[in-house]
This record gives sequence, C-alpha cells and structure tokens, in this order.
Amino acid sequence: MVPLNKPNLDGNIIDMDIDRSKIIILVTGSMNSPWDSNWKECASTWIPLVRKLGYDVKIAIGDPSIPDLYSDEGDIIRFKASDSKSGLVDKSVTLPIRWILENTGYDYYFRIDSDSFVHPIKFDSLMKRNLIEFSPDYMGTCIPYPGFDPNCTLTTWIEKKDNFTFASGTAYLLSKRVMPNILKSIRIDNDWELECDDYVLGRAMHENDIPLLHDSSIHMESKWNPIIANPNELKMPCIGEKDSHLAIQHYQNGHMVDIMLELIK
Repeated sequence: MVPLNKPNLDGNIIDMDIDRSKIIILVTGSMNSPWDSNWKECASTWIPLVRKLGYDVKIAIGDPSIPDLYSDEGDIIRFKASDSKSGLVDKSVTLPIRWILENTGYDYYFRIDSDSFVHPIKFDSLMKRNLIEFSPDYMGTCIPYPGFDPNCTLTTWIEKKDNFTFASGTAYLLSKRVMPNILKSIRIDNDWELECDDYVLGRAMHENDIPLLHDSSIHMESKWNPIIANPNELKMPCIGEKDSHLAIQHYQNGHMVDIMLELIK
C-alpha cells in the first residue's frame, strides 16, 4: 500500500489533498419497507460525518412517477426508475451517470449500498490515497474475491481476464472521464441483470478495457452475513473494531448505531 503522505525533495512531508466538492456520493436507498430503514440508519450515523469532511452525499431513490428523469431535492435525489430491485441498474448506474454529465460538475461518482457502513476518517484516507496515487476510473472490491487475506491492507489493479471481474455493489467508484462510453455500453441481456447493477457496470467496464482498482478496505461481507468462501478460517474483519483497516463494510444494517458508539468510546 502506498503512503498517504509523500516526501518532497528536501525530505519534508507534504500532506496532499483532494477536492471533495468534485465527488458525489449516492447511497442507493428505497422508500419501500423494510428497506427504507437502511438509508435512514445511514443518515443518522455516518452520513453527517462524511458531509462534514466536505463530501456531497445524497440518498438515491427510485420514483417512476416523477415527470423528468431525475429530481434533485437536496439530501435526496429521485430517479425515474422502479424503487424495487428491478430498478437498480437505472437507479444506480444509467440515470446517475446522465444526471452527473448533464447537470453537475462532479468528477467522480461513488455509489454506496444503504446497508453499508462507512468509517468517515478511513473513507477520507481511502479517497485521498487512491485518487492521488492511482487516479482510477473504476474502484471497489473485486468479485470474484481474489483470494487475498481480507485482514490485510491491499490496493492493486486487477488483471483483465476473459471471465471479467467487477466491483461489488457494496461500494464502487467511477470517474466522469469514462461515463460517456460506459453509458453507451450499458445493456440488459437477461431479466436478472436488472437487479445486478454491479455486474452490468463491470461488464461495460470490461468491454471498454477499463481496469478495476481493488481496495481491501472496502469489504463485501460481515459477521452477520458471511458470503466469501473461507477454507482457511481467517478472521472476519469488522469495521467497528478500532484497529480495523476497513473504510466501508457491507451488511451492517441494524448495527450502525452500535458501531458508532463503539468507535467513539
């Protein structure tokens, strides 16, 4: 892992920074019960702290009744899409891209699932480190998982293969640079793909030869929902532990308040 701070020629440390106002974070939520409780939990825990760091954060909702393709209402943005899982590709990929290209000055889009918890300070470090050192067009945690020890800090480009890999819907970033080409490449070949925005986006990235930057500080499972094969019985990382390297962890719904309380002890 590359260091966050880089020495200049006289040996002093330069604390490099990024323009957070150029990054939009959309938390993919739903107004449908019981899933509406997920984004509300995010809004009462980590979202205000990430906003204080200078990031724009909005809840992305599907609403097929709106007259236009999107309706920016401040903390919430509505997209003209189904608010169920069948609307995930439109709500998470195609319409956010169109909104960003047509109506904003953002350079990066970070999509985060509403059952993911974000550690504000470690998230900020992740963004600074990777945007400065790697300048990725596509970043997240790789599916299929590459077999690394999830407790180790690792940032690496994923080599392109015939069977493409993609960033988990836990959280992924894409740059404005690639959005026009990606928008042209998004397609649905099978009905099940409507619910798999991460897979559909990853295929478009693969077809456009855009590599994935894998970062192990984004983790797609939790002790409440283990999904990665673990034949060696490695310890499950937990974002609520103070020595954890995690910046984002999936499947934290129902536990975010407890995590916040643990972190501020």
